[in-house]
Amino acid sequence: MLSPTHEEAAKRLERLADRLRVVGPRLGARQGAEAAELLARIRAGLQRIADLTADADGEPRREVPVLSAYALADQALVLGHDLLRDGDRTDLFRGEAVAALQDVHDLV
Repeated sequence: MLSPTHEEAAKRLERLADRLRVVGPRLGARQGAEAAELLARIRAGLQRIADLTADADGEPRREVPVLSAYALADQALVLGHDLLRDGDRTDLFRGEAVAALQDVHDLV
């Protein structure tokens, strides 16, 4: 059975994707520095999620592609599922995963 920390992270991932499905297109349609800055911060958060996964897997870090704001929810789900998949993950790692997901969610 999965640890409560893992279950909480999975719930947060789903909430994040749901929120990005609404906010992403709105940000993509807006022009201006504020929208661009928020998109950049969201993408930086997604990069952090990808970096955590690479570090946990002993793989090199790779740059996350910049996709349309409309694709942010799907991108978050793919990166988040990679982050949360079972394997040699410590509770400390899962705690960092939950924090990374929550940080992005707090932006939107």
